Amino acid sequence: MATTQGALKGNCITFLQNIPNIVNSLPLKMADLCDTLKVIFIGARPPERLQLKRILTVRKKKIVEALCWLKKYNILYKNVDINLDNIAQLPEDDIPEPIMTTMEQILNDKEVPSERAGYIPDPLSNSTELNISNVIPINNR
Repeated sequence: MATTQGALKGNCITFLQNIPNIVNSLPLKMADLCDTLKVIFIGARPPERLQLKRILTVRKKKIVEALCWLKKYNILYKNVDINLDNIAQLPEDDIPEPIMTTMEQILNDKEVPSERAGYIPDPLSNSTELNISNVIPINNR
């Protein structure tokens, strides 16, 4: 019996930003968020929402806690206002719908291998060759 496991693998690109010069309130409106965050899926078939939910879920309570912590402990966020109207638009525990609707999908088997190539070697690409020096035992009995 053949079995397969699904997995999502990706890259994240961030750019250094001068927070006080670009925002004076957080979180951003959903429309503005989609201008600053782009999700592009490349694969042989579209991802299921459940797969995406594991990596794109927004939890309103966690956003509020993180913003309060940043205001208290990070001088760059000291004067940033917490926008309660924008927080009200966030999902309780789900992917924001604008992220789903603006997500790009490239469904092309030929492009998949080149797009999955990363900057660091994939440790599972040669899974038949096990290098014991790289193995960390789970149980030390």
